[in-house]
Amino acid sequence: MNTDSGFTEIHLRDYVYVLRKRKRIVLVTLCVATVFSILYSFFESVVYKSTATILVERDNPNVVEFKEVMALDASSTEYYQTQYQMIKSVTLLSKLTQQKSLSADSYVLSLKGGRFRILLRTLGLARFPWLAQFLTEPQVEDLFIRHMLDVEPIRNSRLVKVGVIHPDPGRASELANALVQLFIQRNLEDRYLVSQRASELIRGQLAEMKEKVSLAEKKLQKYKEEKGLVNIPSVRKSDAFIQEAKLQLVKIQAVEAKLSKRYLPKHPKMIHLRSQIEGLQGKIDEEESKLLEMSGLAIEYSELEREAESAKKIYEALLTRLEETGSEARSQASNILLVDSARIPERPFRPRPFFNLLIGLLLGGLGGICLAFFVDYFDASIKIPDDIEKGLGLELYGIIPVAEFGKKDPSGYSIFHTDNHSAAAESVRALRTALLFKLRQVSGGRVILITSPNPEEGKSTIALNLAAAFAQNHMDVLLVDADLRKPHLHKLLQTDNGIGLSDILEQRVQTSQAIKQRPFNSEFNFLGAGTILDHPTELIGMEQAGRLFAELRGQYDVIVLDASPFLAVADVSVLSEYADMVVFIARYHKTDKRHLKDVRRLFSEARIKSFGVVLNQVSPREKNHYYHRYYYYGYGEQKPAR
Repeated sequence: MNTDSGFTEIHLRDYVYVLRKRKRIVLVTLCVATVFSILYSFFESVVYKSTATILVERDNPNVVEFKEVMALDASSTEYYQTQYQMIKSVTLLSKLTQQKSLSADSYVLSLKGGRFRILLRTLGLARFPWLAQFLTEPQVEDLFIRHMLDVEPIRNSRLVKVGVIHPDPGRASELANALVQLFIQRNLEDRYLVSQRASELIRGQLAEMKEKVSLAEKKLQKYKEEKGLVNIPSVRKSDAFIQEAKLQLVKIQAVEAKLSKRYLPKHPKMIHLRSQIEGLQGKIDEEESKLLEMSGLAIEYSELEREAESAKKIYEALLTRLEETGSEARSQASNILLVDSARIPERPFRPRPFFNLLIGLLLGGLGGICLAFFVDYFDASIKIPDDIEKGLGLELYGIIPVAEFGKKDPSGYSIFHTDNHSAAAESVRALRTALLFKLRQVSGGRVILITSPNPEEGKSTIALNLAAAFAQNHMDVLLVDADLRKPHLHKLLQTDNGIGLSDILEQRVQTSQAIKQRPFNSEFNFLGAGTILDHPTELIGMEQAGRLFAELRGQYDVIVLDASPFLAVADVSVLSEYADMVVFIARYHKTDKRHLKDVRRLFSEARIKSFGVVLNQVSPREKNHYYHRYYYYGYGEQKPAR
């Protein structure tokens, strides 16, 4: 748990460190955004907003109960969204443009924004409002939608606010009310048109059904004439007569059966009953014969008759619906209701200086922070010790802060002469201690090679001050300018470069003749680069160089070699064979991490017993926990054995 907390703390400090380091970017971005918001508020056109409120009812038309006529299949949300967009429709705005003469409005120019107005003023045209007449109607409508019209539904209700933004408060109110009235009028017109279309549809169906009724009746009449079925209704009555006659026949036969028990067959009553039975049976037989003959034709006749009756009923229903549709159209009411009319606003809608300032501060702050992290992300330079230790896997020997040279020290580069107790001096002493500790781990360790990936990273300055620090520890120190291409140490020590290392290797002088004893009141000896030659790499690689450094090892406790930048030439690779350790100088916020990757690659397989990095030119004002332990920490020091 503690480990996690520690990790989170370091992680957050990394972010804080980036912001502190890039605070100029954040502050500049914040200031620019703030100034821009102030200027925007100052130059923005003063406009007013007048708002009317309307109620949009969900309309489910049912004029003639024809779903296919006026059905709204869309959901309620889609319906309301459609109504909102209809307020912004080109047709409606065209009517408003014509009704209120927006194309000739002297304020339309200012709706294009303050910048446009400033341009007109600059050109001396601001006093010509008639320039608005050159705006075409589509341009005016587009300006109205983008700059003047604001449609805002009120959440969880069917109310809609329709606002108009305009430089003239009275004009804003006038346009808002006019637009709402046009929208309500258009809604009525649309509903009336729907009813009219329904009536037209029904009239078309009436004409079609009327023709069908006429055809059905003509077909029925023609069938009757062709088949001679003039008295088809009497046939149906005959069927009823037969049924009634049979019923009477049964009753008479029952009476006969009853009287036959009392009277003889020749009795007058019996004779009369038989006469009735025979007459009734004859009529039944006659009617049944006639009905049997006509039954086949009657069935087909009935079907034709039903078709004609059905067509008549549909025709009558359509006629009724047409009358209802006409009545509904005449009494049509809008489902858009005006709740509040637009009033003349008392205060400007824009500009809103305080709001613009808050937005500027917010966007400036966020933009500055994002830009700071963006710049830091693409900055490949060394920024924190972890870039060296964890990111590159190299050992960090120390951190040297920025020092102000040249004020007290005539040489301009010895921090011990400038301020012996400064943070820079203490950092060099801490580096000296760390290097001595590393040298003790190497048998006979004496030679320290100082180099850097590129020029101007402070290697010569650190080499000089490191030699002075070793000398302060009562050690015999030799500072060697091993940069045989562009030597620089002799300038720092204000001495000549007449003879030196190259002359010894060329065997033109003796070693003792080339070494300068304690130049410029220093406490160490100095061997300059000497005559500049065309082949320094070959010269350093000669056997004579090995004998020279072996000889010097026997004379000095510590030998500090200031070599050429290792990425520029191959001299460092050759010189490293004579060194016990290599120190790479990386300049804070300048040395590229990729160059130190090359260091690790080039020297990982070399015969260097120890190599590491010193981070140089770190600002002491960076009071970050990463550097605190390097600035003011000292170690007990001992002089190495010869």
